[in-house]
Amino acid sequence: MWSKVYSVLDRTGRGLLPPRCILCAGAGRGPALDLCAHCDADLPWLAVACSRCGLPVDDPTLQETTTGCARCREQALPYERCHAAFRYEFPLSDLVHGLKYDRALANARVLGTLLAGSVAQQPVRRAVELLVPMPLHTSRLVARGFNQSLEIARFTAAALRMELAPRALQRRRETASQVGLARQARADNVRDAFAAAESQVAGRAVALLDDVVTTGATAAEASRALLIAGARSVDVWCLARASD
Repeated sequence: MWSKVYSVLDRTGRGLLPPRCILCAGAGRGPALDLCAHCDADLPWLAVACSRCGLPVDDPTLQETTTGCARCREQALPYERCHAAFRYEFPLSDLVHGLKYDRALANARVLGTLLAGSVAQQPVRRAVELLVPMPLHTSRLVARGFNQSLEIARFTAAALRMELAPRALQRRRETASQVGLARQARADNVRDAFAAAESQVAGRAVALLDDVVTTGATAAEASRALLIAGARSVDVWCLARASD
């Protein structure tokens, strides 16, 4: 609730308000991170993950491999690697939910800034030239009023001083919600759902930004569209990696 209220005040004040923690309402950290150090420490940071698909793993040695974990080696992943900053657990899950469904837009600044900080510490940042947010279909965009991935990406791109291409990828057909679908059903649901602009991505190393990756079916299909349009490579950056 607090983050929704602060969203309105923050947008009205155009950033003139002092940072205020969106979780506990305590003092945030300057210059513009609306999260206190205590709540930051309580977030479910993803310390060890598969370097290929981003899933949390128990064996730290898997983080350094190029072929990934046993599960992702069984799949023909089109993207080179997936980096997730967090596990999809409380309270991170509440921040994402509040942004998507409660219009808590102040959360986008925090989430985008946190993702940028996580990416900056990883080798995934070194070769990426262009940041592309996961698109919504027009009907869902109209209903929601904004694309949460784009709102997050604005702050990630600014923090990393990257070029942002908000229209490089389009969702060309409406799909059913992925929530509750099994792995194969998710893949079938999003097949051929995306198209990318060759003029914007051809020859470039792209990072595809999404809020949450579960099975990776949507990220994989969107990555294929970027590669078909001529992208040199695609990495996936997400706030959180959920288990399916």
